[in-house]
Amino acid sequence: MLGIAHQRILLALFKEGKPTHVRKLMEVAGIQYNIRYHIEVLQRLDLVDVKEDGYPRRKVITLTEKGMRVAKLLYEIESLLKRPCATPPTPCSSRGGGP
Repeated sequence: MLGIAHQRILLALFKEGKPTHVRKLMEVAGIQYNIRYHIEVLQRLDLVDVKEDGYPRRKVITLTEKGMRVAKLLYEIESLLKRPCATPPTPCSSRGGGP
């Protein structure tokens, strides 16, 4: 099961749409603490890849194919939850009238 922090990281990577440095990911996902631990968990689940980039060495995080599918589903769920609901039918209208 993915925790909130894991979901936020996956969504941030999905919305960025490109490999992202850990520091930028902290900013975009809004996670200040233990981000490296959360990234390790996602890596063990085969949802992200971690690569070292240039000098000074900085870690770059990308979604795997599996991670992309999971992140897309999370994004769709988030979009559905943000949509306004249609008004439900009134109870009396479905029963044919009053008392």
